Amino acid sequence: MTRFQAGLRGAFILGFAWWVFQAWLPGSAQAQEDDPGLIRTLQTDSASIENDYYFQVSLNNDTSPYHGIYSYGEGLFALGKDLGLEADFPALFTWYPLGQEDLVLGPIGLYLRYEFYHFGTWNSETAGAFSIQAGGAYGFSNSDFPSVGSSWSFKALGGYRAGKFFLQGTYGYQGGIDPRVPSQWRADTGLGFRLGSDWYLQAEADLTAVTAPASRSSWAFIPQIAFQPDDWLLELGESFNEDPSGTTEFLIARAF
Repeated sequence: MTRFQAGLRGAFILGFAWWVFQAWLPGSAQAQEDDPGLIRTLQTDSASIENDYYFQVSLNNDTSPYHGIYSYGEGLFALGKDLGLEADFPALFTWYPLGQEDLVLGPIGLYLRYEFYHFGTWNSETAGAFSIQAGGAYGFSNSDFPSVGSSWSFKALGGYRAGKFFLQGTYGYQGGIDPRVPSQWRADTGLGFRLGSDWYLQAEADLTAVTAPASRSSWAFIPQIAFQPDDWLLELGESFNEDPSGTTEFLIARAF
């Protein structure tokens, strides 16, 4: 490992430690007074502008050699009532078996989000939020995960809640800046139901259509359960896709 790589990884570890420290500090239970009461799903972002952190881990259930492990974190910071900044921390990629393969850093991303329409609150019978987001990510080239690199993206986000049911979607396009980074359309749609004061049942359907460097498509269906005590959110789901082994996904989030 070069000194640059060692320094970069050290900086990331310090940044992640800062994220964990901030996440455990006392914070307000609601990040926004007119919160529409939309609980995000594992891969579908909420359209609201609020202050929160997310950390997610994906584990391929096939533990034979050379199946992936992936972790990812992001923060959304309100710059105003309708304007926010999303910062994507470098994802961590590695392979089974743990400790025998390199740990690779994913891209660092910055995206500006504008919430152009919002109605209702957590306590109203109906509520919704709709926004657009655009930005870019800088990736670190490596040979183990050649598709990891720099890109730009644009997406539309929306959510609608009627009583205990809510529907959310994230739809957009990613353009690869590095030649090996895929350019792709992505459509993620989540449906949720509030079981009680803190528990939710959710299901999500995701479709990805890659246009370059080679055309292909993939899908995933993710049933999941969510628990939201105060300003924390915990989600656990099982992703079913073309891989017969499936993927277990876990997300933890905190509003502040």
